[in-house]
Amino acid sequence: VALEGQINRKSVQQSLARGRSEAGDLIPWCISQQFQEDRFPSLSGARIVRIAVHPKLNRMGYSTRALELLTAYYSGDIISLDEDVKQYNSQGKEDGKTEAANGNSKNSLLTENLKPRTGLKPMLIKLTERPPEPLHYLGVSYGLTLPLLSF
Repeated sequence: VALEGQINRKSVQQSLARGRSEAGDLIPWCISQQFQEDRFPSLSGARIVRIAVHPKLNRMGYSTRALELLTAYYSGDIISLDEDVKQYNSQGKEDGKTEAANGNSKNSLLTENLKPRTGLKPMLIKLTERPPEPLHYLGVSYGLTLPLLSF
């Protein structure tokens, strides 16, 4: 999933006037160009980039179920009953913990002492342990093939 949108309206208007779109944010740029809609890119959304299923498991409903669960997650239907959910900031640290708190704020490449980093955001966490981003839309953007059309 790629989070998209929240593009400045002035930037959209300038791009539409030039007849070009910026890289990334495929759905907002496509909608703004095709429908001359300069407000849509300011909305926030998620684009499903890829759904991978083992070839032996095709047509068994795994992709459909994955889309149903993803929609439920972003709709807020999957919630956590745990009160002690860890929240992480944009640097992957637990809220309230910063590099300065760990004493690593003034390292340079020449003086850095290499050691395992601590306090990193986990690569994989349960969806019930992280709140979903607020979205206005959930979509896809890809070339249409006959198998995708039948899906």
